[in-house]
Amino acid sequence: MEKYRVAIVSDWYYPKIGGIEYSIDALARALSRRGHEVHIITRRYPGDTEYMSREGVRVRRVGRPSEGRFLRPQAYIEFYRILKEGSYDVVHAHGLDSPLSLLSLLVCKRLRIPAVMTNHSLIGRTPLRPFLLLAGRILLRNADAVIAVSSAVAEECRIMSRREVYVIPNGIEVESSCSARLPFSKDGKIVITTVSRLTHKKRVEDIVDIAPSLLKKRRDIIFLVIGDGPLRKKIEKKVRRLNLSHSFYFTGRIPREKVLCLLEHSDIFVLPSKDEAFGVAVLEALSKGVAVVARNHSGVSDIVTHNKTGLLASNKYELARYIEELIERPALRERFSSAAIKELYRYDWDEIARRVEGVYSGVIHAENFNHRGC
Repeated sequence: MEKYRVAIVSDWYYPKIGGIEYSIDALARALSRRGHEVHIITRRYPGDTEYMSREGVRVRRVGRPSEGRFLRPQAYIEFYRILKEGSYDVVHAHGLDSPLSLLSLLVCKRLRIPAVMTNHSLIGRTPLRPFLLLAGRILLRNADAVIAVSSAVAEECRIMSRREVYVIPNGIEVESSCSARLPFSKDGKIVITTVSRLTHKKRVEDIVDIAPSLLKKRRDIIFLVIGDGPLRKKIEKKVRRLNLSHSFYFTGRIPREKVLCLLEHSDIFVLPSKDEAFGVAVLEALSKGVAVVARNHSGVSDIVTHNKTGLLASNKYELARYIEELIERPALRERFSSAAIKELYRYDWDEIARRVEGVYSGVIHAENFNHRGC
């Protein structure tokens, strides 16, 4: 396999915490292990100095830590210069909601550099869907190929782009056990955990809505909510209003390493989001042997096979029924987690990097992509 000089571009990278940040970092390190020279080009964040180089991957940053979603013009000029002088064989942009990512496609068109876009998001069911799909058509026309992280995302990408769309999932690094404990005494309780950004799209409020019916039948349940976001205060207020504070624990934002430790002590993992593009948190839960209940007809449907490796619900009432079933049937939890662990090999980052290499090779050697004959 040829060795390439690769620029991975996105606004979203460490120390910002999230699924896309983890995926970019893990892919970059896997590509580096396979002999490619990989640079991550991203924006500056407060406290980002410890993420300047990771396992052979060079991190290049533009802008100022205090800047908002869009950087000042000088930062984009600096970004253009980095791409122009970088002698990159291919640029791999991540995120249709990243200004740097989208700008890189335009720059690559001008500089005749092959460009790949990975879409990590799902538009889903929203009144704005027709307008967002139209915007996607405009944004993706400068990409030589598109990678979608799930079948659901690929379906939308094929509406937005005439280019080849490849379904390549994100991966998981199965890590060893850790010593961190739960921030409360488990004392025989069943711990039901969710890991999510607290936004409307993630629908964490659904867990609060179904909690009373579950607690009415079983008092030995505690809901562990890992993550932060604009709805945190609202959700916590709702928990207090329903007199559920004794059954909920909110961690706020914590490092991924601690998230994995807390998952080790969990019994059931719940993801209520209806429009989940992929579900890195689901993979993390499965890697720790935690039985999963999630919503159907999203990217999670690629990961979880209903009634084999977990349970997929159509609505929040079905979500509650499936959670209750797993609470009452510990053997079923064990059966699902054992079956899911056997399938984790599909999400090995080295294998995913190999598949991404194939996309790079295709756009670099193709005769009919944007970078040819411009």
